[in-house]
Amino acid sequence: MIIAGNNNSRNKSPFFTIITVVKNGDQTLERCIKSIKHQTFQDFEYLIIDGASSDKTHKIIKQNSGIVDYAISEKDEGLYFAMNKGLQLARGGYIGILNADDVYSLNTLELVKNAIEKNPNCDVIYGSMSYFDKPNQIHFIHSDELSKRMIFHPTCFISRNSYKELGNFNTKYRVAADYDFILRCRNAQKNFFGLGNVLVTFNGGGISSKLRLRSIFETIQIQATYNFEPKYLQILRFMRILIVTYYRAFIKKVFAS
Repeated sequence: MIIAGNNNSRNKSPFFTIITVVKNGDQTLERCIKSIKHQTFQDFEYLIIDGASSDKTHKIIKQNSGIVDYAISEKDEGLYFAMNKGLQLARGGYIGILNADDVYSLNTLELVKNAIEKNPNCDVIYGSMSYFDKPNQIHFIHSDELSKRMIFHPTCFISRNSYKELGNFNTKYRVAADYDFILRCRNAQKNFFGLGNVLVTFNGGGISSKLRLRSIFETIQIQATYNFEPKYLQILRFMRILIVTYYRAFIKKVFAS
């Protein structure tokens, strides 16, 4: 079901496509949309892929139809199925995917556009992030660390040509398909460019946080696919991460009580 659409905007190819995937996100979606609406650089299209929400998500989308170029609502099989729908619709030269509970900084698109103009061969542009509850703490992961961990996906802007060449997200992964795709980019020798600027403020409660054990498992499974280290080391690292993760959660719970 199409719940919003601007037919005139679909006739041109913008600089950016921004995709938001949402399901029952009425508590945070409007904040997300406003962060896109007020960008200092405005040459973009905005697509919302909704997974058949039952709350006020549709109402929020319709109330913001002036900024939403296309929004569809239908049941899907998961996060990356929905993202792939958005990728099929995207017309921009570079594509950003912003979670419904995260926000862009006011000048995110302008910063990324300037970086692309100065580095026209860039395929993947990414940056720093902060958390809503700790705005003064800035976090950055360099693409040189990809063999160990993922850069912050909502800060990434990836050329549409890269998706055309390498394919979309592998939906066999429920929570870490973005990591798999970024490693495909690295293996294909795509050009990465990192910005120190804060591009996104995170809510910190995304699917990889809620499904922590599966996230760890899929991450190590993906790393094994790309042969970063022997299998016995992967198993040992998985056990270490598992123990540390649940030990920290236990200590936090004890002190909270």
